[in-house]
This record gives sequence, C-alpha cells and structure tokens, in this order.
Amino acid sequence: MFRSPAPPRSYQYKDAQGRTVFSDTPPPGANATKKNINPPPPSGDSSGSVKEKLQEFQKRRDERLESEAKQAKEQAEKDRMAENCTRARSKLAALQSGQRIVRFNTQGEREFLDDAGRAKEMEEAQKSVSEWCK
Repeated sequence: MFRSPAPPRSYQYKDAQGRTVFSDTPPPGANATKKNINPPPPSGDSSGSVKEKLQEFQKRRDERLESEAKQAKEQAEKDRMAENCTRARSKLAALQSGQRIVRFNTQGEREFLDDAGRAKEMEEAQKSVSEWCK
C-alpha cells in the first residue's frame, strides 16, 4: 500500500538577537512553533491535451518562420534598392563631373561620349536615381 508522504514541517522560533528563524529542527530549549509547509500547486495550464499543445506550438512556429522569411525578403529588397541607388548616383556623378566618358561599341572599339550622348545619359541616370533612391 502506497502512502503519500507527510507534508514537510518547519519550525519557527526567535533567536538570541530576536530575529525570526525557520529551520527543519528546532534548537534545544527554544520555544519553536511547528509550521506545515505546503508546496505551491504546479504552475502552468493543465487544460488541453498534449496533442492540442503540440498543434498550437507548431502553429506558432510556422507563423514565426513565415514572419522571419518575410522580413528576410524585405531586407533583401531594401539591400538591392540601396545597391542600385548607389550605382545610379555614381553614374550620374561621373556624368556631371565633365570628365570624358568612354563607351565600347559593338565592334569593341572605344567611343567618346559627345555632348548629346552625355545629356541623354544624364537624363537616364537621373531617372534611375529617382527610381531607386526613394
């Protein structure tokens, strides 16, 4: 036959300095009072089965993973926008600097950009800056 253990007992008494002391055993000659110490009830939600809790956990995990994937995608898009913005600004700055710009034609020969070509390229570069640097 199984017996449940008796609740733990503690003794309360005042020491020589007048402080209240709790102990498993009272000192000899002390006016100690017995106290039953009952452990607190187990914490946590006891409702719901393990299967339901597992399903809830998996649902929260899936939502978290989906959220993290969405954030990673948004960050990658921001990084791409920043990279393209930097390139567009660099191109525009080079065109506005007045330095000679060289392009290679289809035969692989170098061609210098004339004023009309520079104006056209600057217009396209400005559009790129407006598009990527929002």
